[in-house]
Parts: sequence; structure tokens; C-alpha cells
Amino acid sequence: MTFYQRAGRYLWRKRSKSLLLFFIFLFVNTMILGTGMILHAAEHTEAELQKKTKAKAVCEMSHADVELMEEEYKEVGELPHVQAVNRMGNQSALLTELMPVTQSDSMELDNVTVNLYSYDDLAQDSPFSDHTYQLTEGDLFTEEETHQAVVNADFAALNGLEVGDTFSLQAGDGTKEKSIQTDVTICGLFLSGTEHQQENETLAVSRVENQIYLDQTSYGELFGGKGIYKLSVYTDQPEELSGLAEQLQGIFSEKAEVTTSDALFQQMKAPLTQITRVVRLMQILTFMTGLLVVSLLLCMWMRSRQKEMAVFVSLGEEKIWLFFQAFLESAVLFLLAAGCSCGLGIVAANQVQELLFASLASDMTMTISLEGKDMIQLLGMGGIVVVIAVLLSILPVLRSNPKDILSRMEG
Repeated sequence: MTFYQRAGRYLWRKRSKSLLLFFIFLFVNTMILGTGMILHAAEHTEAELQKKTKAKAVCEMSHADVELMEEEYKEVGELPHVQAVNRMGNQSALLTELMPVTQSDSMELDNVTVNLYSYDDLAQDSPFSDHTYQLTEGDLFTEEETHQAVVNADFAALNGLEVGDTFSLQAGDGTKEKSIQTDVTICGLFLSGTEHQQENETLAVSRVENQIYLDQTSYGELFGGKGIYKLSVYTDQPEELSGLAEQLQGIFSEKAEVTTSDALFQQMKAPLTQITRVVRLMQILTFMTGLLVVSLLLCMWMRSRQKEMAVFVSLGEEKIWLFFQAFLESAVLFLLAAGCSCGLGIVAANQVQELLFASLASDMTMTISLEGKDMIQLLGMGGIVVVIAVLLSILPVLRSNPKDILSRMEG
């Protein structure tokens, strides 16, 4: 009779023991599979957080007269893990045909100029991103759009402008020899809510009504790289933020001071990290407990099979086949339990998720699903349990002299 035939007959003959071991394997497999699915789901959630929280390094120019070179901007954009670069510039300009909003009688140049702010992405790092300013009409320009401007609604009303109208901006002192012009189209109107809270003596360049937000292409035509006072460098890998900051400091040297901003990511990641540690500890404890319980059971049962094993050895059966028989008996029950635990593992994972992840932010979602690597992990950890438990239970029997075992049991 082959070893696998003996294994099958033993499992059928000792149905109560087989059923007990099956349920132990089922519990251990379900917990290992459930915790494994939660850990993988947590990894996916952290990856989504990295994309959503917009961790960034901020480069602030050390002097107002520092010029950002095009080569530096391109070098920053080519750095590893850089998702986007948002340049911010500020300069004053003249209007060729329009009038700024002012209540001052001053004859200074600042009372006939407007304040220009440039962005690659106006939806980030601007008064519009934190809702300090509100759009009343139109939209913010995107990074792909050029020659676009967002102006104050009071400025537009004074000059009879609407969304879609075009006007000219002029850099320089107003003389033909030193002036550069560019045309921009109004894509949006805004209000700050502080328009009527300013002093009458406030010069035009300092009034909120005369703030004009335009794209970097238009700004570059007027001023080149002058007046760029800050860069926000966004990364999709917050864990690499410190390294990115060092690279940026190397590019700009003393031209800029580099700081990092990933507070939101760290704040949202903290509870996820703590819970992941708890789940990982649960998985380790489940593995160790399963190994201990299965080993004890098999050792107890193997003591009652000493005579059976001794008889087989005395009849000339090789000890390796006895080991394979014992291993196959446990492996069959483990594999049956592994198949049944697939459905139970998902249920257990969802229950543990609801219990432990209730403290996470409401906009943080986790999707529990059974993946191939979960099954590979289960088979790997379960296989270790079976092999170690069988070895611990049968080695003392196989190392003993069959005659001593039989004589001791007969005596």
C-alpha cells in the first residue's frame, strides 16, 4: 500500500481528529488571509494618499532681483518623482488703453499701474486655492492655456470688460524704447470681499481691484524670469521629499531657500501606519499560535501512532515515506481549509477593517479584495506551519529504535 493510500485511509478512519485539525487550519488560514488582504489594501490606500495630498518642496527666492533661468526650471521639472512645478511671479505693469481702479489723486507711477501675479497652475498656491478670493464668473486658466487672465470684477466693470474680452499689458516705463506689450484674454472674474475696506489714499498698484492673475507664458513675454519669487515643486512620493529638497537646494544654491510641506500626508498617514502595525502584529500572532497549536496536536496524536510507525519500519518501510504520509495528511486538510477560507477571509477582513479603520479620515477609502499574492502568502505561511509541525511530531518517533518502541508498549 502506498503512502498516499495510507494517508487517505487514516484521515477517513480518524474523522473526528481530521475535522478538528481542519477547523484549526480554517481559523488560522482565515486570519492570515484576512490580515494579508488588509495590509495590501493599506498599501494601496497609502499610494492613493501620496497622489492626493500634494506634498511639495517650496523654493523661495532669496532676493527680489534674482532671475529664474529657463534651464533651472527645466532641470527642476526633470528631477525624479517631480509631479508638477508651479512658478509664482509678481511685477507691476501699465495698461495701454484701460484705467486702474483708484480713489487717490497721486501723480506717482504706482497710481497708474496694476499688480500682476503669474502662476503655472492658478488652482494651486493662490488665493483661489484657499478660497480667499471667489470667482464670480468664468474659470481659472489651466497650465496648458496661454495669454489668459483673471481680473477683479470691479476693474472689469470700470473698463466695460467681460469674460472673453482682450486687453493689453505693458512692461517698462511707458516709453516706446523700453516697453514690451502682450495681449491677454479675460477667462474669469473674481471678488475678494475687501474691495470696499481699503483706504482712499491707497495707490492703484496696491489695491485688490488692480490685481491681475495671468499665465506664465504671458508673464514671460513681459518680464522673462524676473520677479519669480517662489516655486512649488510637487511630488507623488512624499517619502522622498527630503531628498528632493536637497536636490533643489543643489540646483539653486544660494539663490533660493528650500523648505518642505507634507503635513497633510503625514497627518493622514499616521493613523494608517498605527493600524497597519496592529494588523501585522495580529498576522504574526496568528501564525505563531497556529504553529504552536498544530504542533502540539500532531505531537499528541503521533504518540498514539508510535506502534503503527514502528511496525511499518520493522516491515522495511523507508522512514522518508512515513514522513510523506504524515505530511500529506496535514497538507490535504490545510489545502481544503485554504480553499474554504477564501470567502471567510474577505468577510473577516471587512469586519477587522470596520473595527480598526473607523478612526481614519472620512475621505480615505479602502477596498478589500482577494489577490493572487494573498494566496501565495497564505500558501507560504501555511506550508511553513505544516512542515514544521509534522517534523516536530514525527522526528522523535522516526529517530527511535522500532524494537524499543514495540517492547516498551508491550511491556
